[in-house]
Amino acid sequence: MARIPAILAVHLIDPERGPVKVGMLARDVDGSVNFSVAETYLRDPARPILSLAWFDRQSDEGSRDRLAARRDKIGLYGTAPPWFAGLLPEGALRELVLTEMGPGDHDEFDVLTRLGADLPGAVLITPETDVPATAGPLQLEMVEGLKAPQPQGVVKFSLAGIQLKFTANPNGDRLTLPGAAETGRCIIKVASERYHGLPEAEYGAMELARLIGVETAPCRLVSRDQVEGIPEKILAHGEKVLVVERFDRTAEGRRIHMEDAAQILGAVGDRKYTMATTETIMNMIRRFSTNRRGDLQEAVRRVVADVLLGNGDNHLKNWSFLFPRAGEIRLSPAYDIVPTVLFIPGDALALRFSGAQAFEKVTLRRFERVAAYLDLDPRGIVKEVASIVGRALELWPEAAPRLLGEERGTAIVDRLRRLPLVEEVSAARKATLA
Repeated sequence: MARIPAILAVHLIDPERGPVKVGMLARDVDGSVNFSVAETYLRDPARPILSLAWFDRQSDEGSRDRLAARRDKIGLYGTAPPWFAGLLPEGALRELVLTEMGPGDHDEFDVLTRLGADLPGAVLITPETDVPATAGPLQLEMVEGLKAPQPQGVVKFSLAGIQLKFTANPNGDRLTLPGAAETGRCIIKVASERYHGLPEAEYGAMELARLIGVETAPCRLVSRDQVEGIPEKILAHGEKVLVVERFDRTAEGRRIHMEDAAQILGAVGDRKYTMATTETIMNMIRRFSTNRRGDLQEAVRRVVADVLLGNGDNHLKNWSFLFPRAGEIRLSPAYDIVPTVLFIPGDALALRFSGAQAFEKVTLRRFERVAAYLDLDPRGIVKEVASIVGRALELWPEAAPRLLGEERGTAIVDRLRRLPLVEEVSAARKATLA
């Protein structure tokens, strides 16, 4: 089916300079979408980083070569180039967006056109040509000094992922959806019809992870009655919603750039589970983080937390990098920590870790292998793992039933004590004390 040719400008909101034009997305009549980088951005010696996929830490010439290369900046048959496709929602939220766009054949370029004013990180996408009718009803408003689309309907934003979620702003003890030209400072995750008590389970897991040293995005449970603007039928599957503070927005609504590991690797759809391993992510941290030691230790804590909690959904889109200030690259706070074993018995790690996928196969020896691969001190890594396990054994028996409810909390604690990694650490401690 022929498409209406159109062009979108891609900007990155720099905290000091405001909008910096990075390039353009152009759709052809055959539905192909091409991203071309602006010459002004290429020549800019202080250009803000759009993606680590196109960043060479050792050489600005290398960065320019990666930015100018064409191979990873093309989308075919109505899809956006992989990095930009990674900005878009999947699953139920994508379906809701398409419904609000109205009848028609809408592609990913249309969705980017519609939601370009409120995307993850500091990316702002604005129309350079007339807005195609296939983008659905919208009007243009001033955002960051640029004319940006403002859709009609509930969904005026994009958040990556499958779970149904919304952005909101605190208003006293209420949560309200952003108005025209506004961005949301927190994320609301609603209850699931399929998985009963999912917001409560995620909240409990996030807090249990925080107790053992994982840096988590601040979150809280609130009554669905405190939420305004979301249709009642969407809130009907549970009494509580999970509210997560956005680390890519400040309290004043300023945008902070971020990207996830799937965007860096070009992993679209289910490839977020298969295109890489946990070691791939840790190697990214080693290469790019401006606090390499601290962020690698944090990554180890998250792997241990996933094993102890039974989180089988920590895929590539749940590992992100944050660019809080010029020249600073950090692992973002952890998010989307869910004890999936409570909903899917027999679940396993989303990404392989030193060849292992079953939680029961993760041992101290595998952490030693990963340490050697990353040129780290294996003894220091093992000491960190043992410390995390020790904190879980000390704190979770009381905290888990309180945070997850008696039945689920007891199940997590009983599972914790039976895990081979925990048994191995406990045996080593007993041997040391003997």
